[in-house]
Amino acid sequence: MMSKKSDNRTAIQMIDIESMVPENHLVRKIEKIIDFEFVREMVKETYSDTLGRPSVDPVVLVKIVFIQFLFGIRSMRQTIKEIEVNLAYRWFLGYGFTEPIPHFSTFGKNYVRRFADNDLFEKIFQTILKHLVENGLVKEETVFVDSTHIKAYANKRNIHNEYLEEDTSKYVEELNREINEERVQEGKKPIQFKTTRKVAVSNVDPESGMFHKGDKERQLAYSVQTVADESGYVLALETTPGNAMDGIVAPAFLDKVTDEHPEIHHVVMDAGYVMPVLPKMLLEKGVVPVLPYSRPKGKKVTNPQTKETDFTYTKHYFKYHEEGNYFICPWLKKLMYKGVDSQGYKEYKTRKNDCKDCPYKYKCTNQDTKSIKRHFLENIKEYVREIRLSDFGKELYPKRQYTIERTFAQGKMCHCLGFTLVRGLKKNHDRNLIVFAAANLKKLAFFVEKTNKEISKIGPCFSSFLRQIFINIRKKRKPTLGFNF
Repeated sequence: MMSKKSDNRTAIQMIDIESMVPENHLVRKIEKIIDFEFVREMVKETYSDTLGRPSVDPVVLVKIVFIQFLFGIRSMRQTIKEIEVNLAYRWFLGYGFTEPIPHFSTFGKNYVRRFADNDLFEKIFQTILKHLVENGLVKEETVFVDSTHIKAYANKRNIHNEYLEEDTSKYVEELNREINEERVQEGKKPIQFKTTRKVAVSNVDPESGMFHKGDKERQLAYSVQTVADESGYVLALETTPGNAMDGIVAPAFLDKVTDEHPEIHHVVMDAGYVMPVLPKMLLEKGVVPVLPYSRPKGKKVTNPQTKETDFTYTKHYFKYHEEGNYFICPWLKKLMYKGVDSQGYKEYKTRKNDCKDCPYKYKCTNQDTKSIKRHFLENIKEYVREIRLSDFGKELYPKRQYTIERTFAQGKMCHCLGFTLVRGLKKNHDRNLIVFAAANLKKLAFFVEKTNKEISKIGPCFSSFLRQIFINIRKKRKPTLGFNF
C-alpha cells in the first residue's frame, strides 16, 4: 500500500549534538587520538593578554583547516558552508546547533597576521610525526623519496621570460671545484660552471615554476619533495618551484632528513635522482641509495659486409682499468686518458691506427678515433648500479608503488594535494604540511580502529616530552661505512 511521509520540518525536538554524530565517524576517531590543545601553547605569543577583543579560538581555526583537508573540501569558503550544516563537523569544533561559525575569511586574516611568519604548521606536522615514531608505527630503516607537482593558482599564459642563474647545491659546487683543480694541473683554463637559463616567470605567482615532464601538461606548478616509510607515513617534505630538478634539490633536503632521522639506512628513489652527487652524499653518511638502472642498447646499424642488423657499442662494452687509467675496447686497443674536457668529463681516446683496420668500427664509431667520456663520480654510478641489480635492490625498488606513489595518489584523490588555491612558496609549504599531517592522522586513526592498539593521545605534555627526546636523538650521528670515492 502506498504511504505518504508526514512533514516534520518544523517539529521541535529535544536532542543533543553528541547523540547525532555516528560512533564510527572519522571525526570521532580523530578526537580519540589527538588533543589539539597543544596548538594553544604554540601560538600563545601571537595573542595579547590584555588588548583587543576576544578572538576566535586558535584551536578552532586549526581544526577547521584539518576538516578541509581530511575530507577533501576544495576551498575555505566551501569548508565553512559544510561546517554550518554538518553536525559532525560542529561537534568536532565544539559548536552547538545555533552557534554562528566563523566567517571563511577569518582563517586567512589570522594566517597573515599571526601564522605566516612562524613555523606553526611545521610544529603541528612534527608533533603528529613524533607521536607515530614514539608508538613504533614509523619504520625508519627504509624510506622512499619522490616528488609530485601541484598545479599553481595562476594562468600559464600570463608569464614573462627572465634569465636566471642556475642554482647549485654545496655538493655540486664541491665537485665543480675538484674538476677545475684537475684542469689547472693539466694546464687548462677553469670551467665557468655558473650559467644562466631562460625561465618562464608567472606575473601572478612568481614563486611558482613552469612544469613540463614527459607527456604531462605544461603548466605553472609547485613541486613537493616527500619522504615516506614502508607504511606510507610521511616523514618529511619540502616545497619547491615546479621547474626545480629533483636531483639538484634533493641533496640538501635528504642531508637534513638523514640528520633528523638517524635510523634511516636505505633510501629508494626514482630516475629523477640519478645524479651521482646525491648517492655520493648518502653513501658517505652510511645510507644505501637504491636507484633504477636500465642498460642502454645502442642504435641499430648494418654490417657493411654481411648486411645484418646489429646494435652499436655502448660504454659498458669498454672495460676500464683503474690502475693505468685507461679503457680497453672489444678490439683490445687502449683508449688513453686525454684530460678533462670543457664539460667537466674525463676524456679517453684511441689512436688513428688502432681504429683503422678494426672489424667492429661500423658499430663503434664513424670517426677516425673512438672517444669515451667518464664522469668524475663514475665509480659512484657503478656502485649504485650494482646495488640496484642486486637481490636487495630488486626487492626494495618495486615497493615504491605501494608506498610513496600510493601516498601521492591518496593525497590527490582525498586531500586536495593536486592543486592549490594559495600563492607563494611559504603559503603552499604550510598548506602541504597540513595536507600530509591530515593524511598521517587519518591513517593512524584507521590503524587504531583496525588493530585496537592502545596508544597515548597526542597532547601538550606528550608533545613537550617528545621534543626533548628528539633533540637528544638528533645529537647522535650514525658512523659512516668508510667508503672512499
